[in-house]
Amino acid sequence: MLTHWNKLLYTDCTVMDIGPHTVYPIFRVGFTTLLRVCERKYVNEQIAKCQHIDVMIRDPGDRFVSGVNEYCRQNNLNVKETWKLVEQDKLVDRHFAPQYLWLLHLYKFYKGTVTILPFKHIKKITSVHKRKGDKAEPVTPLKSFVEVDYALTEHYYETFELGELIKRYKHVLS
Repeated sequence: MLTHWNKLLYTDCTVMDIGPHTVYPIFRVGFTTLLRVCERKYVNEQIAKCQHIDVMIRDPGDRFVSGVNEYCRQNNLNVKETWKLVEQDKLVDRHFAPQYLWLLHLYKFYKGTVTILPFKHIKKITSVHKRKGDKAEPVTPLKSFVEVDYALTEHYYETFELGELIKRYKHVLS
């Protein structure tokens, strides 16, 4: 599965300071909101300077549905037809990529500790909600896109060395 995700893994990686929080933003997990309120950005090699990074993980099923819908909105595509392409392994995109893959992307530039937080934690970071309430056409989340992320949700409020967390769940994507 990883070979499909090179487009994500070879883009710039960004971490943001927002008040006392250093946060790694993931598409469809408050990315637009966090970008709007960030005070400082670290990009690629600059990320190694961070002492600790918080990573919010959204409910994987909700994020998958939201991500497919956002991809369709941006590209003026039919949701059901696009979902079929995703199901057939003919389409992948950062909007619905497993959040675990975003952690792999971060690991290219950062080897320190991360705390896994639920998406609701965004309310402790900012009261701004840039895209809250977007309507999404329902689709069935695909196991290959959400399975590893459901495992991550079992670790809310836990802190890990990022490399150890990645090793723990790498087998799920095989």
